[in-house]
Amino acid sequence: MDDLPAENQRALKRHRARHTKSRNGCYPCKSRRVKCDELQPACGTCSSRGETCYYPSPRISAKKQPRSRREEAGSNDASLSTESLAPSDGRPSFGSVPLAEINATLPAIFSTQSSRGQRDLNMNDLKLLQFYHSHTAGKMSLHTRKALVWKQIIPELASKNVYLMHLLLALAGIHMITHQHEYVTTRYIEDTDKVDLTIIVEHHQRGLQGFREEIPYISPSNAESIFSGSLLLVAFAFASLKVQELNPLAVPPREMTISMGSPSSTKDILRLNWLHLNRGVSSVIGEQWYTLKSSRLRQMVVLPNTDETGKELEYDAPSSRLSHCSQRLVKFAEGARQAVANLRASLNVFDSAENNISSGWETSTSQHSEAGASDWVVEANSGAIDVLDKAYARITNVLSYTVTESPASHEIQLDFEDAAILSWPIDLPSQFLASLERSEHDNLHGFSLIILAHLFLINTLFDTWFMRGSFEREILKVNALIESLHESHLSAFMLWPNEVVKLPLAYVSTS
Repeated sequence: MDDLPAENQRALKRHRARHTKSRNGCYPCKSRRVKCDELQPACGTCSSRGETCYYPSPRISAKKQPRSRREEAGSNDASLSTESLAPSDGRPSFGSVPLAEINATLPAIFSTQSSRGQRDLNMNDLKLLQFYHSHTAGKMSLHTRKALVWKQIIPELASKNVYLMHLLLALAGIHMITHQHEYVTTRYIEDTDKVDLTIIVEHHQRGLQGFREEIPYISPSNAESIFSGSLLLVAFAFASLKVQELNPLAVPPREMTISMGSPSSTKDILRLNWLHLNRGVSSVIGEQWYTLKSSRLRQMVVLPNTDETGKELEYDAPSSRLSHCSQRLVKFAEGARQAVANLRASLNVFDSAENNISSGWETSTSQHSEAGASDWVVEANSGAIDVLDKAYARITNVLSYTVTESPASHEIQLDFEDAAILSWPIDLPSQFLASLERSEHDNLHGFSLIILAHLFLINTLFDTWFMRGSFEREILKVNALIESLHESHLSAFMLWPNEVVKLPLAYVSTS
């Protein structure tokens, strides 16, 4: 009899050990690390505290689990035991569990009244978002800090602004299309890897609409978002020049030359909306300069290699760095200074009083316009040549630096980015844009187009996915427009740009 209490004590210990290992307690008790009596639908602790009591989903098991005496005595009819989930033969039976009882274990905060259509995932949008993070963001800049803006800051802002998210998805989509066009000849692309162009354009249009609605209310509180929208819009505009459906080269160059006799054809052939977008970015920066300069986007605003007075460096003699870069850059460096000098000298042959070609250019097809119109066009062209001169000086200075990295082509592209060689549209006189959109396709208008082609040439030196191949095509269009005038002296100005773009530009990977 003396050993009976000891046996009872050992049995009690075994019973308690088995009881304390229960994993079926409610979540509130688990979070507070207190004992749960596991009563359902609400345990005693939660009932006394007036809290919502909810349990883990019941685990299905083929085995019958041992139950304590307290569980057997105090089990509630609403509780789900593993016995009710398994038939007598031991196989789990899912159909025997009432749907209402399964859903009853979910906390109220997870219930929803939205329709199924609203809950469905948009796979095309997810595909575009994944492409942006995997490919686009890392290829927007060679600089680590600027790349971080595209990888983290702009997506973060887009997650809080619907119009920004539309613009981000549109940029990813246009990148996906151009990426597929580049590799379509080398590998097969599954249909599931594609997104229809109409979806991309819809994102762009909805984002643009939201952006326009936000612009009138620009302030320090939304300057980052609006500036990010400007960057996304400009990048999309550049990339869209590469897409046939968005920027068609309607007919072959020879037929194009014949079809360009009508005055309205210039605006139809050349797409200049991206020029206005670039200038719009400058207005955003101007209004919120101090805000953006101290913001998370400051890397996109501050230009390290241009002094604060805006005065650019003069032309320097190219150094040995040219021996390490592409043939296109070499050709450009050799002819840039002379090309600007030729344009500046030739502008003087236009007589503003008669809008005629001087006696130095003998031609029977010279066009006549009002003297007043000629004056402002000549002035606009002169201002554009000044901008061209400064931009070319930036580039030749970059090409005169000493080589410090290998490959030098990668280093040169980094320096081009620092020198902001793509910022020339911001400095163009407004009258020059107006001269490009004149309805009269005469010699003076042709000369404006020649200056534009020389400016386009700058963009062909910048090797990035959204620029590569775009402006070579635009120069081809300008060349066809000039040929339609049948003026050999004007066509001669296009020889050097055409020679430059025919040469290869070394590919620089930004991945």
